[in-house]
Amino acid sequence: MSDFLKLTDSLSLWFSTLRPYIDAELQKACANLKQDVPARLLESMSYSLLAPGKRLRPLLVCIAAPTVKGENLTLELLQEATPAALAVEMIHAYSLIHDDLPAMDDDDFRRGRPTNHKQFDEATAILAGDALQTFSFEILGKLGEISSRRAVRAFRILSRAAGSPGMVGGQMDDIQFTPNALRPVLPLTLYGCFPSISEALETEELRRFGASSWKPELRALESMQDRKTGALITASVMLGGVVGGATEEQLFRLGLYGQYLGLMFQITDDLLDVTSTAEQMGKKVGKDDEKGKVTWVNHLGIDDSRRYVSRLAALAKGEVTVKAFSDPSLLVQLVDYVEQRTH
Repeated sequence: MSDFLKLTDSLSLWFSTLRPYIDAELQKACANLKQDVPARLLESMSYSLLAPGKRLRPLLVCIAAPTVKGENLTLELLQEATPAALAVEMIHAYSLIHDDLPAMDDDDFRRGRPTNHKQFDEATAILAGDALQTFSFEILGKLGEISSRRAVRAFRILSRAAGSPGMVGGQMDDIQFTPNALRPVLPLTLYGCFPSISEALETEELRRFGASSWKPELRALESMQDRKTGALITASVMLGGVVGGATEEQLFRLGLYGQYLGLMFQITDDLLDVTSTAEQMGKKVGKDDEKGKVTWVNHLGIDDSRRYVSRLAALAKGEVTVKAFSDPSLLVQLVDYVEQRTH
């Protein structure tokens, strides 16, 4: 089968080609619910799921799958990766709906539009988030048509990343921040997944991960962000690895790469909250300081926050620029993209 995209193509070409594809597949998924779902609920689900966005998480799935194979992205592989790509975007959309609720961050705008509970109402928004969460696992189940073993591993990764040990737990940490919380020694999505990884490799890489903290007193903040933002980004790149038939070492390294990338993403988000504009971000800026929330900027300042992002970028690249990956250029470019992003 002919190549859809090449590993040597630029990241910008991958983004510009895959975003419309992901959007079209999300639209199809919503359209397939028309006969089964109450109209207002489906309208609310579609409103948030189809809102313009970066689609970073599904793109991570689609990039990781061919990277672990060391081959270009064929249409066949893209179709195999699509259920996982859609599932992570549905989880992400659900999390944004609930994150914006009055009981959580109480935001009025998201992606340049009124938040879901402002466009509809609070009860409808809660139900739309609930529906997207469960719909994501229905879609992910299509992986079982290709390989039941891969489907089981994918369910385990996504459920842990999206659930109480991961994203939901991170939201709880955000609501009730505990300064003495300790950062997990091992990225949450990796627990118990790799019985065959050599003890020497695991010990060295986990030592590196545990030592990546900028300052010991910031480990509670890192722990929260490892869960709230990092876990789903980690799951995205790992799901791509699962679809591509990754070796245990590749999947292990992808998990660490994703955790570093996720923490980078959150720190740059905190930086943009104080250096960007509402027009650029598509949502209100400066709100974290207004609410007295714990952020990287109000702990480290702008310059040290940027230095920490650079440090994490080097660690992330180090996980994939090894013999386990024959051509990690797109994963490396993704690190640069997150480090330099402006919105």
